[in-house]
Amino acid sequence: MYKLLIVDDEPIIAEGLYDLFREQETYPLDVYLAGDGEEAYEIAQRMRVDILLTDIEMPGLNGIELNSRVKRLWPACKTIFLSGYNEFDYIQASLRGGALDYVLKTEGDEAIVAVVETAIRKIEEQLQYEQLIRNAEKGMNAAKPLLRKEYLLELMAGEPASALERKQQFDALHIPLRADEPVWLAAGRIDHWPTGLSQRDKTLYVYSVDNIFEEFASHSYQIAHIPYGADRMLWLLQLRQPDSSAERMDAGHVPQYLLETAASIQQACSAYLKLSCSFVISNEGCPWEELASKFERIRLLFGRGLGLQDGMILSDHHLLAGESKPERAKMKRIQLLGQYLEHKEPEKFFSLYDDIMQEMLGQSSVRTGIALELYYSLTAIFIAYLNERDLMQRVSSEMNVGPLLSFQGHESLREMGAYFRELAGKLFEQGDDENVQVTNEVVRIVRSYIKDNLSKDTSLERLAQVVHLAPFYLSRMYKQQTGQSLSEYITESKLARAKHLLSQTALKIHEVGSEIGFDTSSYFTRFFKNLTELTPQEYRDLQKSI
Repeated sequence: MYKLLIVDDEPIIAEGLYDLFREQETYPLDVYLAGDGEEAYEIAQRMRVDILLTDIEMPGLNGIELNSRVKRLWPACKTIFLSGYNEFDYIQASLRGGALDYVLKTEGDEAIVAVVETAIRKIEEQLQYEQLIRNAEKGMNAAKPLLRKEYLLELMAGEPASALERKQQFDALHIPLRADEPVWLAAGRIDHWPTGLSQRDKTLYVYSVDNIFEEFASHSYQIAHIPYGADRMLWLLQLRQPDSSAERMDAGHVPQYLLETAASIQQACSAYLKLSCSFVISNEGCPWEELASKFERIRLLFGRGLGLQDGMILSDHHLLAGESKPERAKMKRIQLLGQYLEHKEPEKFFSLYDDIMQEMLGQSSVRTGIALELYYSLTAIFIAYLNERDLMQRVSSEMNVGPLLSFQGHESLREMGAYFRELAGKLFEQGDDENVQVTNEVVRIVRSYIKDNLSKDTSLERLAQVVHLAPFYLSRMYKQQTGQSLSEYITESKLARAKHLLSQTALKIHEVGSEIGFDTSSYFTRFFKNLTELTPQEYRDLQKSI
């Protein structure tokens, strides 16, 4: 039920409008009446006002000032100003005052009712929009844990981001970390599962370990938890901001404090969950830009050497030979190349690719372990891409694919780097060509359909159904590809067909119109004359005389 407040100091007008809207049954309205601005404002202070229909010129509180006051109470209120004066100054003042519309009393009841109906539709549209926003926010909140995990894993994989970009994402996803300060990493592993557990049970255990971790560490640290793998967990930590500088822990004490905390967590997991867990703690704060490298070092400790034992608590100070080499972190980021290739992001692809290859050029031979790992990682990305799109044969006709299928085809890392870079360039070009081909095919199908169905439905909605696209997208794509709108092309096609039928056949005028989709000869005649300045009959006579 919408609340309409009518305000006018002329009783005959106010009461007439009151009776008019009380009697209408189109919309559910509660109608209220006020004889001046002060009385109307008192009513607005007691109840919601959805629509304010008010005279402008009234003694005391005029309509424009009343609108301003009511808007402060009810910002969503739609105001319609009434006036007996058709003067620009009144119209301008009312619209500046935030009116939905302006209507003259002399325009009659129908015009006033129409404006009120417009206000009701605006309210309904706003309510629908706000409901959509609320639903979207609800869905966003439900998805935030997954979105947080995905974004943090992207950072762990080396996705480049500025401090500002990180802060914006942290704020949007409610990640409780500071985007411009280093973080400590703590990684956990469940060494053995109790027998007979379902996947759901395992997931519950992982989150139970996280709850214990939070219980022991959250009083001193801001924490973001990232489950990864079936039995692995990762926590990013930053010291909480203290109330005074004297309370802040010295950063040099953090690693030992975290190791001691991890021991307490380990004991609690064993006592309450009957789980054996291992932990690796970073020995220093890590800048966000080095997060991927630090994560790779910690991950390796779980898979090699000391990390093979159960119930371990390690600092990543215990590095094995080769683990701290920068090329290992670069290798970790290779999977991002596949994403950039898939999403057609050549700038990101080549920037990361060149960065990786620059680091690898320090290898003395193409047959070192790290170089072979690089080769097979790149090969897996490119072959998967080619097979998914059935492009292997097409690419092999343009360049030698032998070096893609065997590392024996590369004499040096520099040569290998140049080869894969050239291949990537070809694939990005192929992607552009595919887009053009698909677009051209859509244009061809649309034009063919229009040509064969000029007498039938050629609306945008129907054309969109034919090519399985959204109407607005088809309209925009067609204009971008051809330089003219679909409606212009349809008009041109109808006119060309009409001219042909008028000059080459003996069809009657209304039959020609029917052939191109016009129900009446008068409608067809107006269409034809607007475009040619001739009636169809005049055009036919002119063609006969030529």
